[in-house]
Amino acid sequence: MKKDSLLILLLIATLIGACQNNTKPLIFSAIGDVPYSKEVEMELEENIKIHNAKFQSSFLIHLGDIKPGKLPCEEEIYANVSSLLKRFETPVYIIPGDNEFNDCDNTSEAFSLWEKYFMHFHENWQVPWKTEYQPERKENFTWVEQDVLFVGLNLVGGSVHDSTEWDSRLKANADWIESLIQKNNKVLNALVAFGHANMDKTEKFKVFVEKFRSIAASFQKPILYLQGDGHVWIHDQPWKEQNIQRVQVDAGARILQVEIDTKQENPFIFTKWSN
Repeated sequence: MKKDSLLILLLIATLIGACQNNTKPLIFSAIGDVPYSKEVEMELEENIKIHNAKFQSSFLIHLGDIKPGKLPCEEEIYANVSSLLKRFETPVYIIPGDNEFNDCDNTSEAFSLWEKYFMHFHENWQVPWKTEYQPERKENFTWVEQDVLFVGLNLVGGSVHDSTEWDSRLKANADWIESLIQKNNKVLNALVAFGHANMDKTEKFKVFVEKFRSIAASFQKPILYLQGDGHVWIHDQPWKEQNIQRVQVDAGARILQVEIDTKQENPFIFTKWSN
């Protein structure tokens, strides 16, 4: 091979390496358990303006509970929060919370309202990746961005109305995560799962937790479980599988920014933002 050809090949390899090394960390935003009052709604409106002006997030996830549990599950609330979230310029995904679904007086009617105003909510924006849905639960979504698998789940707390349905839903959630990892494993370096429920030390989530922990042990790569429900900040490793980090977001208008850099040993970095 001529010297000039070798130099060209070396230059191409260098450029490819530089492009790979300059891949920017993936950034997204998260909120949960909001808005619970008119005052918090006004604060969130201001933070949406700040987010639109300053944040560089790929998307935002609302982790469920669009109202306090004491308020009735009336359509006006769903419509109002839907309109509010559409003010984000960043694509918004949302998963169900127990306050607007599971703990309503009429769960079927409440979930119909959730479907009307929030099902596939991100389709109000254009996103550069393909979002897929669990065949048996269309509210559950997934996609791969860079080398990270994102999974949004109907995983709520509150009352167990039908233990058979409850366990079936938990099993379907865990089985789907397992199948997605098997499908995409060659390109994955991390997993982020979105659920509303705080499952720490709660027997009723056993069906999901045991399978989720088994998946983590096999996957071995970093996993983030991001949740709402408890209203106060938690960042820990609740199970012995040390590759699982659990974060519970603060309730209210404060927006959490999550940065993921899978080239780092600890790929998840969290920054709280507010006005």
